[in-house]
Amino acid sequence: MIALIVAVAGGAYLAFCNSAQQSEVEAKVLAEARTLNKQMLAVWDYIDDAQTAINTDKDGSYDFKNVYCAVAGKGIARRFTQSSDGYVIRYVRENPRSGTDAPDEFERRALNHFTVGGSTEYYEITEYEGEPVLRYSSVLEVRNNCLECHGGPAGEKDVTGFVKEGMEIGDVAGAVSMVIPMGSYVREAAADKTRSVAFFVALALLIAVSLSLVLRRWVAVPLERANAQLANENEEQSNFLALMSHELRTPLSSIIAFTDIWEKSDRVRDAEEERLVGKIKESSSALLNMVNNTIDVARLEAGSLALQIDETDLVDVMGAVFATAEPLALQQSVTLSKFIDPAIPVMHTDGEALRKIMLNLVGNALKLTPPGGSVAVEAHLDCCGKGVRLSVTDTGFGIASEDCERIFDKFSQASAKEMPGRKVPGSGLGLYLVQNLAKRLGGEVRVKSEVGKGSTFTVYVPVESEEEQEESDEQDSAGR
Repeated sequence: MIALIVAVAGGAYLAFCNSAQQSEVEAKVLAEARTLNKQMLAVWDYIDDAQTAINTDKDGSYDFKNVYCAVAGKGIARRFTQSSDGYVIRYVRENPRSGTDAPDEFERRALNHFTVGGSTEYYEITEYEGEPVLRYSSVLEVRNNCLECHGGPAGEKDVTGFVKEGMEIGDVAGAVSMVIPMGSYVREAAADKTRSVAFFVALALLIAVSLSLVLRRWVAVPLERANAQLANENEEQSNFLALMSHELRTPLSSIIAFTDIWEKSDRVRDAEEERLVGKIKESSSALLNMVNNTIDVARLEAGSLALQIDETDLVDVMGAVFATAEPLALQQSVTLSKFIDPAIPVMHTDGEALRKIMLNLVGNALKLTPPGGSVAVEAHLDCCGKGVRLSVTDTGFGIASEDCERIFDKFSQASAKEMPGRKVPGSGLGLYLVQNLAKRLGGEVRVKSEVGKGSTFTVYVPVESEEEQEESDEQDSAGR
Protein backbone atom coordinates (compact mmCIF):
# COMPACT_ATOMS: atom_id res chain seq x y z
CA MET A 1 0.00 0.00 0.00
CA ILE A 2 2.85 2.39 0.84
CA ALA A 3 4.54 1.57 -2.47
CA LEU A 4 1.28 2.20 -4.33
CA ILE A 5 0.78 5.55 -2.61
CA VAL A 6 4.38 6.56 -3.41
CA ALA A 7 3.93 5.50 -7.05
CA VAL A 8 0.68 7.47 -7.44
CA ALA A 9 2.16 10.52 -5.71
CA GLY A 10 5.29 10.26 -7.88
CA GLY A 11 3.20 10.09 -11.06
CA ALA A 12 1.16 13.12 -10.00
CA TYR A 13 4.32 15.04 -9.08
CA LEU A 14 5.95 14.14 -12.41
CA ALA A 15 2.87 15.32 -14.33
CA PHE A 16 2.87 18.55 -12.34
CA CYS A 17 6.60 19.06 -13.05
CA ASN A 18 6.08 18.49 -16.78
CA SER A 19 3.24 21.00 -16.93
CA ALA A 20 4.99 23.61 -14.78
CA GLN A 21 8.31 23.32 -16.58
CA GLN A 22 6.68 23.46 -20.01
CA SER A 23 4.97 26.69 -19.00
CA GLU A 24 8.26 27.99 -17.59
CA VAL A 25 10.14 27.18 -20.81
CA GLU A 26 7.49 28.93 -22.89
CA ALA A 27 7.61 31.97 -20.61
CA LYS A 28 11.43 32.20 -20.82
CA VAL A 29 11.66 31.85 -24.59
CA LEU A 30 8.78 34.28 -25.10
CA ALA A 31 10.56 36.82 -22.88
CA GLU A 32 13.70 36.41 -25.01
CA ALA A 33 11.70 36.89 -28.23
CA ARG A 34 10.10 40.08 -26.91
CA THR A 35 13.51 41.43 -25.89
CA LEU A 36 14.98 40.78 -29.37
CA ASN A 37 11.89 42.30 -30.95
CA LYS A 38 12.33 45.49 -28.92
CA GLN A 39 15.97 45.68 -30.01
CA MET A 40 15.04 45.29 -33.69
CA LEU A 41 12.26 47.88 -33.41
CA ALA A 42 14.72 50.23 -31.69
CA VAL A 43 17.00 49.95 -34.76
CA TRP A 44 14.00 50.62 -37.01
CA ASP A 45 12.99 53.67 -34.93
CA TYR A 46 16.55 55.04 -34.86
CA ILE A 47 16.92 54.91 -38.64
CA ASP A 48 13.43 56.35 -39.01
CA ASP A 49 14.31 59.27 -36.73
CA ALA A 50 17.67 59.81 -38.44
CA GLN A 51 16.31 59.48 -41.99
CA THR A 52 16.25 63.24 -42.68
CA ALA A 53 19.78 63.75 -41.33
CA ILE A 54 21.10 60.83 -43.38
CA ASN A 55 19.68 62.14 -46.66
CA THR A 56 20.54 65.85 -46.13
CA ASP A 57 24.00 67.23 -46.97
CA LYS A 58 25.78 69.95 -44.99
CA ASP A 59 24.58 72.58 -47.38
CA GLY A 60 20.98 71.51 -46.76
CA SER A 61 20.47 69.88 -50.14
CA TYR A 62 18.62 66.48 -50.32
CA ASP A 63 20.81 63.54 -51.34
CA PHE A 64 19.24 60.07 -50.98
CA LYS A 65 21.92 57.67 -49.60
CA ASN A 66 19.93 54.38 -50.04
CA VAL A 67 19.92 53.97 -46.27
CA TYR A 68 16.44 53.69 -44.76
CA CYS A 69 14.56 51.68 -42.11
CA ALA A 70 13.99 48.52 -44.14
CA VAL A 71 17.60 48.36 -45.41
CA ALA A 72 19.08 48.90 -41.94
CA GLY A 73 16.68 46.46 -40.24
CA LYS A 74 17.20 43.73 -42.81
CA GLY A 75 20.96 44.17 -42.77
CA ILE A 76 21.18 43.85 -38.97
CA ALA A 77 18.73 40.89 -39.00
CA ARG A 78 20.79 39.12 -41.67
CA ARG A 79 24.05 39.58 -39.74
CA PHE A 80 22.44 38.43 -36.48
CA THR A 81 21.00 35.32 -38.16
CA GLN A 82 24.36 34.39 -39.71
CA SER A 83 26.29 34.81 -36.46
CA SER A 84 23.82 33.02 -34.11
CA ASP A 85 23.08 29.31 -33.72
CA GLY A 86 19.53 28.52 -34.81
CA TYR A 87 18.14 32.06 -34.54
CA VAL A 88 16.39 33.57 -37.55
CA ILE A 89 15.22 37.22 -37.83
CA ARG A 90 13.67 38.69 -40.94
CA TYR A 91 11.04 41.12 -42.20
CA VAL A 92 8.03 40.00 -44.22
CA ARG A 93 5.01 41.64 -45.86
CA GLU A 94 2.16 40.92 -48.21
CA ASN A 95 2.91 41.80 -51.84
CA PRO A 96 6.67 42.01 -51.12
CA ARG A 97 8.93 44.20 -53.21
CA SER A 98 11.67 41.53 -53.07
CA GLY A 99 11.60 37.73 -52.84
CA THR A 100 13.29 37.72 -49.45
CA ASP A 101 10.22 39.40 -47.91
CA ALA A 102 7.71 36.71 -48.97
CA PRO A 103 5.90 35.18 -45.91
CA ASP A 104 5.66 31.47 -45.13
CA GLU A 105 2.55 29.82 -43.65
CA PHE A 106 3.20 30.97 -40.07
CA GLU A 107 4.05 34.51 -41.17
CA ARG A 108 0.94 34.68 -43.35
CA ARG A 109 -1.21 33.73 -40.34
CA ALA A 110 0.54 36.46 -38.34
CA LEU A 111 -0.07 39.10 -41.03
CA ASN A 112 -3.75 38.10 -41.24
CA HIS A 113 -3.94 38.39 -37.46
CA PHE A 114 -2.52 41.93 -37.55
CA THR A 115 -4.70 42.96 -40.51
CA VAL A 116 -7.98 42.06 -38.79
CA GLY A 117 -7.03 44.18 -35.78
CA GLY A 118 -5.61 41.53 -33.42
CA SER A 119 -2.87 42.11 -30.85
CA THR A 120 0.51 43.49 -31.92
CA GLU A 121 2.25 40.11 -31.48
CA TYR A 122 1.60 36.56 -32.65
CA TYR A 123 3.50 33.38 -31.70
CA GLU A 124 3.37 29.58 -31.82
CA ILE A 125 5.37 26.70 -30.26
CA THR A 126 6.27 24.46 -33.17
CA GLU A 127 9.16 22.78 -34.97
CA TYR A 128 11.57 24.38 -37.40
CA GLU A 129 13.97 22.21 -39.36
CA GLY A 130 13.27 19.36 -36.93
CA GLU A 131 13.97 21.33 -33.74
CA PRO A 132 11.52 22.76 -31.17
CA VAL A 133 11.27 26.53 -31.59
CA LEU A 134 9.17 29.57 -30.81
CA ARG A 135 7.89 31.32 -33.93
CA TYR A 136 7.33 34.96 -32.97
CA SER A 137 6.06 37.88 -35.01
CA SER A 138 5.26 41.55 -34.25
CA VAL A 139 3.50 44.10 -36.41
CA LEU A 140 5.20 46.96 -38.32
CA GLU A 141 2.87 49.91 -38.86
CA VAL A 142 3.19 52.73 -41.39
CA ARG A 143 4.64 55.91 -39.86
CA ASN A 144 5.13 59.43 -41.22
CA ASN A 145 8.56 58.80 -42.78
CA CYS A 146 7.23 55.59 -44.40
CA LEU A 147 4.86 57.60 -46.60
CA GLU A 148 7.74 58.84 -48.78
CA CYS A 149 8.17 55.32 -50.18
CA HIS A 150 4.82 53.65 -49.42
CA GLY A 151 2.28 56.54 -49.40
CA GLY A 152 0.43 58.18 -52.24
CA PRO A 153 -0.26 58.71 -54.91
CA ALA A 154 -0.53 54.95 -55.53
CA GLY A 155 1.28 53.81 -58.65
CA GLU A 156 3.90 56.56 -58.60
CA LYS A 157 7.52 55.47 -58.22
CA ASP A 158 9.41 56.37 -55.05
CA VAL A 159 13.07 57.42 -54.74
CA THR A 160 14.18 53.76 -54.71
CA GLY A 161 12.43 53.03 -58.01
CA PHE A 162 9.57 50.92 -56.53
CA VAL A 163 5.91 51.73 -57.06
CA LYS A 164 4.15 53.35 -54.09
CA GLU A 165 1.22 51.42 -52.52
CA GLY A 166 -0.83 54.44 -51.36
CA MET A 167 -0.66 53.44 -47.66
CA GLU A 168 -1.71 55.65 -44.79
CA ILE A 169 -0.34 56.15 -41.29
CA GLY A 170 -1.34 53.16 -39.05
CA ASP A 171 -1.69 50.65 -41.90
CA VAL A 172 0.08 47.27 -41.57
CA ALA A 173 3.31 47.62 -43.46
CA GLY A 174 4.67 44.17 -42.58
CA ALA A 175 5.99 42.20 -39.63
CA VAL A 176 9.17 41.23 -37.85
CA SER A 177 9.47 37.44 -37.91
CA MET A 178 11.72 35.52 -35.49
CA VAL A 179 12.66 31.88 -34.90
CA ILE A 180 13.89 31.35 -31.34
CA PRO A 181 15.41 27.87 -30.67
CA MET A 182 14.18 26.18 -27.49
CA GLY A 183 16.70 23.34 -27.25
CA SER A 184 18.79 24.90 -24.49
CA TYR A 185 15.69 25.77 -22.48
CA VAL A 186 14.28 22.22 -22.90
CA ARG A 187 17.58 20.64 -21.81
CA GLU A 188 17.81 22.94 -18.82
CA ALA A 189 14.20 22.11 -17.85
CA ALA A 190 14.86 18.37 -18.24
CA ALA A 191 17.88 18.63 -15.94
CA ASP A 192 15.84 20.57 -13.38
CA LYS A 193 13.06 17.99 -13.62
CA THR A 194 15.51 15.14 -13.13
CA ARG A 195 16.91 16.78 -10.01
CA SER A 196 13.42 17.50 -8.66
CA VAL A 197 12.17 13.96 -9.31
CA ALA A 198 15.31 12.44 -7.80
CA PHE A 199 14.83 14.56 -4.68
CA PHE A 200 11.14 13.61 -4.49
CA VAL A 201 11.91 9.90 -4.91
CA ALA A 202 14.60 10.03 -2.24
CA LEU A 203 12.25 11.89 0.12
CA ALA A 204 9.36 9.50 -0.63
CA LEU A 205 11.57 6.45 -0.04
CA LEU A 206 12.78 7.93 3.24
CA ILE A 207 9.19 8.55 4.34
CA ALA A 208 8.09 5.10 3.16
CA VAL A 209 10.91 3.31 4.98
CA SER A 210 10.32 5.36 8.12
CA LEU A 211 6.58 4.68 7.98
CA SER A 212 7.18 0.97 7.40
CA LEU A 213 9.48 0.79 10.41
CA VAL A 214 6.98 2.68 12.55
CA LEU A 215 4.11 0.44 11.46
CA ARG A 216 6.25 -2.63 12.02
CA ARG A 217 7.38 -1.52 15.47
CA TRP A 218 4.09 -0.21 16.87
CA VAL A 219 1.43 -2.07 14.85
CA ALA A 220 2.59 -5.25 13.13
CA VAL A 221 4.74 -6.68 15.93
CA PRO A 222 2.08 -6.18 18.65
CA LEU A 223 -0.54 -7.71 16.35
CA GLU A 224 1.68 -10.71 15.62
CA ARG A 225 2.23 -11.22 19.34
CA ALA A 226 -1.49 -10.92 20.04
CA ASN A 227 -2.31 -13.37 17.23
CA ALA A 228 0.27 -15.84 18.52
CA GLN A 229 -1.15 -15.55 22.02
CA LEU A 230 -4.70 -16.07 20.72
CA ALA A 231 -3.58 -19.08 18.69
CA ASN A 232 -1.92 -20.59 21.75
CA GLU A 233 -4.98 -19.94 23.88
CA ASN A 234 -7.24 -21.43 21.21
CA GLU A 235 -5.05 -24.51 20.93
CA GLU A 236 -4.96 -24.92 24.69
CA GLN A 237 -8.74 -24.54 24.84
CA SER A 238 -9.25 -27.12 22.10
CA ASN A 239 -6.84 -29.52 23.78
CA PHE A 240 -8.60 -29.00 27.10
CA LEU A 241 -12.02 -29.67 25.58
CA ALA A 242 -10.78 -32.75 23.78
CA LEU A 243 -9.10 -34.09 26.93
CA MET A 244 -12.14 -33.46 29.15
CA SER A 245 -14.48 -34.89 26.55
CA HIS A 246 -12.42 -38.10 26.36
CA GLU A 247 -12.43 -38.32 30.14
CA LEU A 248 -16.23 -37.91 30.17
CA ARG A 249 -17.02 -40.22 27.28
CA THR A 250 -15.53 -43.33 28.88
CA PRO A 251 -17.64 -43.31 32.07
CA LEU A 252 -20.79 -42.29 30.13
CA SER A 253 -20.32 -45.21 27.75
CA SER A 254 -19.94 -47.45 30.78
CA ILE A 255 -23.16 -46.13 32.35
CA ILE A 256 -25.09 -46.78 29.13
CA ALA A 257 -23.58 -50.27 28.87
CA PHE A 258 -24.55 -51.06 32.47
CA THR A 259 -28.12 -49.90 31.87
CA ASP A 260 -28.29 -52.15 28.79
CA ILE A 261 -27.10 -55.09 30.90
CA TRP A 262 -29.67 -54.25 33.58
CA GLU A 263 -32.47 -54.06 31.00
CA LYS A 264 -31.52 -57.45 29.55
CA SER A 265 -31.29 -59.19 32.94
CA ASP A 266 -34.03 -61.59 34.08
CA ARG A 267 -34.50 -60.19 37.60
CA VAL A 268 -37.89 -58.91 38.60
CA ARG A 269 -38.12 -55.10 38.83
CA ASP A 270 -40.96 -52.73 39.47
CA ALA A 271 -42.18 -49.90 37.23
CA GLU A 272 -40.41 -47.17 39.21
CA GLU A 273 -37.08 -48.94 38.82
CA GLU A 274 -37.57 -49.24 35.08
CA ARG A 275 -38.54 -45.57 34.85
CA LEU A 276 -35.48 -44.41 36.78
CA VAL A 277 -33.06 -46.59 34.86
CA GLY A 278 -34.68 -45.44 31.63
CA LYS A 279 -34.12 -41.82 32.65
CA ILE A 280 -30.49 -42.65 33.50
CA LYS A 281 -29.99 -44.20 30.06
CA GLU A 282 -31.78 -41.35 28.27
CA SER A 283 -29.81 -38.66 30.09
CA SER A 284 -26.53 -40.53 29.61
CA SER A 285 -27.19 -40.95 25.89
CA ALA A 286 -28.00 -37.25 25.50
CA LEU A 287 -24.92 -36.28 27.45
CA LEU A 288 -22.76 -38.70 25.44
CA ASN A 289 -24.06 -37.18 22.21
CA MET A 290 -23.12 -33.69 23.44
CA VAL A 291 -19.69 -34.95 24.50
CA ASN A 292 -19.15 -36.56 21.10
CA ASN A 293 -20.15 -33.34 19.35
CA THR A 294 -17.79 -31.37 21.61
CA ILE A 295 -14.91 -33.71 20.75
CA ASP A 296 -15.64 -33.49 17.02
CA VAL A 297 -15.88 -29.68 17.08
CA ALA A 298 -12.63 -29.43 19.06
CA ARG A 299 -10.87 -31.73 16.58
CA LEU A 300 -12.43 -29.86 13.66
CA GLU A 301 -11.17 -26.48 14.87
CA ALA A 302 -7.77 -27.93 15.75
CA GLY A 303 -7.48 -29.30 12.19
CA SER A 304 -7.11 -32.89 13.38
CA LEU A 305 -10.45 -34.24 12.17
CA ALA A 306 -9.34 -36.20 9.12
CA LEU A 307 -11.80 -37.85 6.75
CA GLN A 308 -11.68 -41.61 6.23
CA ILE A 309 -12.85 -42.07 2.64
CA ASP A 310 -14.03 -45.61 1.91
CA GLU A 311 -16.85 -47.52 0.25
CA THR A 312 -20.00 -46.62 2.17
CA ASP A 313 -23.43 -48.24 1.92
CA LEU A 314 -26.05 -45.64 2.79
CA VAL A 315 -28.41 -48.42 4.00
CA ASP A 316 -25.87 -49.38 6.69
CA VAL A 317 -25.42 -45.74 7.71
CA MET A 318 -29.19 -45.29 8.04
CA GLY A 319 -29.46 -48.52 9.98
CA ALA A 320 -26.95 -47.30 12.55
CA VAL A 321 -28.76 -43.95 12.83
CA PHE A 322 -32.18 -45.58 13.31
CA ALA A 323 -30.83 -48.06 15.85
CA THR A 324 -30.08 -45.07 18.07
CA ALA A 325 -33.05 -42.90 17.12
CA GLU A 326 -35.93 -45.40 17.11
CA PRO A 327 -35.96 -46.00 20.89
CA LEU A 328 -36.02 -42.23 21.47
CA ALA A 329 -38.87 -41.81 18.96
CA LEU A 330 -40.84 -44.62 20.61
CA GLN A 331 -40.33 -43.09 24.04
CA GLN A 332 -41.52 -39.64 22.80
CA SER A 333 -44.47 -41.12 20.86
CA VAL A 334 -43.15 -39.72 17.56
CA THR A 335 -43.52 -41.65 14.30
CA LEU A 336 -40.10 -42.15 12.67
CA SER A 337 -39.94 -43.33 9.04
CA LYS A 338 -37.33 -43.63 6.32
CA PHE A 339 -37.07 -44.07 2.57
CA ILE A 340 -33.85 -44.86 0.68
CA ASP A 341 -33.79 -44.65 -3.12
CA PRO A 342 -32.69 -48.08 -4.36
CA ALA A 343 -30.83 -46.41 -7.25
CA ILE A 344 -28.25 -44.93 -4.84
CA PRO A 345 -24.93 -46.73 -5.49
CA VAL A 346 -22.21 -47.53 -3.00
CA MET A 347 -20.76 -44.16 -2.07
CA HIS A 348 -17.09 -43.22 -1.70
CA THR A 349 -17.22 -41.01 1.35
CA ASP A 350 -16.64 -40.95 5.10
CA GLY A 351 -19.40 -43.17 6.50
CA GLU A 352 -18.81 -42.09 10.10
CA ALA A 353 -19.07 -38.38 9.19
CA LEU A 354 -22.27 -39.14 7.27
CA ARG A 355 -23.67 -41.01 10.29
CA LYS A 356 -22.92 -38.05 12.58
CA ILE A 357 -24.64 -35.66 10.17
CA MET A 358 -27.82 -37.74 9.99
CA LEU A 359 -27.84 -38.62 13.70
CA ASN A 360 -27.66 -34.93 14.68
CA LEU A 361 -30.41 -33.97 12.22
CA VAL A 362 -32.72 -36.80 13.28
CA GLY A 363 -31.98 -36.19 16.98
CA ASN A 364 -32.81 -32.49 16.62
CA ALA A 365 -36.02 -33.30 14.73
CA LEU A 366 -37.15 -35.69 17.46
CA LYS A 367 -36.40 -33.14 20.19
CA LEU A 368 -38.40 -30.44 18.40
CA THR A 369 -41.39 -32.62 17.56
CA PRO A 370 -44.18 -32.95 20.15
CA PRO A 371 -45.82 -36.31 20.91
CA GLY A 372 -48.06 -37.51 18.10
CA GLY A 373 -45.90 -35.84 15.45
CA SER A 374 -43.72 -37.47 12.81
CA VAL A 375 -40.17 -37.38 11.48
CA ALA A 376 -39.47 -38.61 7.92
CA VAL A 377 -35.98 -39.37 6.62
CA GLU A 378 -35.52 -39.71 2.86
CA ALA A 379 -32.54 -40.27 0.56
CA HIS A 380 -32.73 -39.65 -3.20
CA LEU A 381 -30.18 -39.82 -6.01
CA ASP A 382 -30.02 -36.55 -7.92
CA CYS A 383 -30.83 -36.35 -11.63
CA CYS A 384 -27.16 -36.43 -12.66
CA GLY A 385 -26.37 -39.45 -10.55
CA LYS A 386 -23.43 -37.68 -8.91
CA GLY A 387 -24.95 -36.75 -5.57
CA VAL A 388 -27.36 -37.84 -2.88
CA ARG A 389 -29.95 -35.58 -1.25
CA LEU A 390 -30.71 -36.53 2.34
CA SER A 391 -33.70 -34.84 3.93
CA VAL A 392 -35.09 -34.90 7.46
CA THR A 393 -38.64 -33.51 7.72
CA ASP A 394 -40.47 -33.04 11.02
CA THR A 395 -43.86 -31.73 12.10
CA GLY A 396 -42.38 -29.87 15.06
CA PHE A 397 -42.45 -26.29 16.25
CA GLY A 398 -40.57 -24.89 13.25
CA ILE A 399 -37.91 -22.19 13.08
CA ALA A 400 -38.38 -18.48 12.45
CA SER A 401 -36.93 -17.18 9.20
CA GLU A 402 -34.53 -14.84 11.02
CA ASP A 403 -33.05 -17.84 12.87
CA CYS A 404 -32.53 -20.11 9.83
CA GLU A 405 -28.99 -18.85 9.24
CA ARG A 406 -28.07 -18.29 12.89
CA ILE A 407 -28.82 -21.85 14.00
CA PHE A 408 -25.71 -23.10 12.16
CA ASP A 409 -23.49 -20.92 14.34
CA LYS A 410 -21.60 -22.47 17.20
CA PHE A 411 -23.50 -22.55 20.53
CA SER A 412 -26.62 -21.21 18.82
CA GLN A 413 -30.19 -22.55 19.03
CA ALA A 414 -33.61 -21.53 17.82
CA SER A 415 -35.39 -18.83 19.83
CA ALA A 416 -37.48 -20.00 22.78
CA LYS A 417 -40.53 -18.12 21.45
CA GLU A 418 -40.99 -20.80 18.77
CA MET A 419 -41.27 -23.51 21.47
CA PRO A 420 -43.52 -22.10 24.24
CA GLY A 421 -43.35 -23.99 27.50
CA ARG A 422 -40.59 -26.27 26.29
CA LYS A 423 -36.85 -26.16 26.94
CA VAL A 424 -34.86 -28.10 24.37
CA PRO A 425 -31.66 -29.67 25.73
CA GLY A 426 -28.46 -29.35 23.77
CA SER A 427 -25.14 -27.55 23.48
CA GLY A 428 -25.82 -25.75 20.21
CA LEU A 429 -22.96 -27.61 18.51
CA GLY A 430 -24.96 -30.18 16.51
CA LEU A 431 -25.93 -28.07 13.49
CA TYR A 432 -22.54 -26.31 13.52
CA LEU A 433 -20.93 -29.75 13.23
CA VAL A 434 -23.42 -30.84 10.55
CA GLN A 435 -22.63 -27.83 8.36
CA ASN A 436 -18.85 -28.21 8.68
CA LEU A 437 -18.88 -31.97 8.08
CA ALA A 438 -21.09 -31.49 5.01
CA LYS A 439 -18.61 -28.97 3.62
CA ARG A 440 -15.71 -31.34 4.35
CA LEU A 441 -17.52 -34.03 2.34
CA GLY A 442 -17.91 -31.59 -0.56
CA GLY A 443 -21.61 -30.94 0.08
CA GLU A 444 -23.90 -28.43 1.75
CA VAL A 445 -26.85 -28.22 4.11
CA ARG A 446 -30.00 -26.13 3.78
CA VAL A 447 -33.08 -25.58 5.91
CA LYS A 448 -36.68 -24.72 5.05
CA SER A 449 -39.03 -24.11 7.95
CA GLU A 450 -42.30 -22.51 8.97
CA VAL A 451 -43.17 -21.72 12.56
CA GLY A 452 -45.86 -24.07 13.87
CA LYS A 453 -45.69 -26.45 10.90
CA GLY A 454 -42.25 -28.01 11.03
CA SER A 455 -38.87 -27.99 9.29
CA THR A 456 -36.98 -29.76 6.53
CA PHE A 457 -33.19 -30.04 6.63
CA THR A 458 -31.62 -31.14 3.34
CA VAL A 459 -28.03 -32.28 2.99
CA TYR A 460 -26.41 -32.74 -0.40
CA VAL A 461 -23.45 -35.14 -0.44
CA PRO A 462 -21.55 -36.20 -3.60
CA VAL A 463 -21.43 -39.92 -4.36
CA GLU A 464 -17.66 -39.59 -4.67
CA SER A 465 -15.70 -37.35 -2.33
CA GLU A 466 -13.74 -34.39 -3.75
CA GLU A 467 -10.44 -36.21 -3.18
CA GLU A 468 -11.78 -39.32 -4.95
CA GLN A 469 -13.13 -37.22 -7.83
CA GLU A 470 -9.79 -35.45 -8.30
CA GLU A 471 -7.93 -38.77 -8.42
CA SER A 472 -10.47 -40.09 -10.97
CA ASP A 473 -10.06 -36.99 -13.15
CA GLU A 474 -6.26 -37.35 -13.02
CA GLN A 475 -6.49 -41.00 -14.07
CA ASP A 476 -8.84 -40.12 -16.95
CA SER A 477 -6.44 -37.40 -18.12
CA ALA A 478 -3.49 -39.79 -17.93
CA GLY A 479 -5.45 -42.40 -19.89
CA ARG A 480 -6.28 -39.91 -22.64
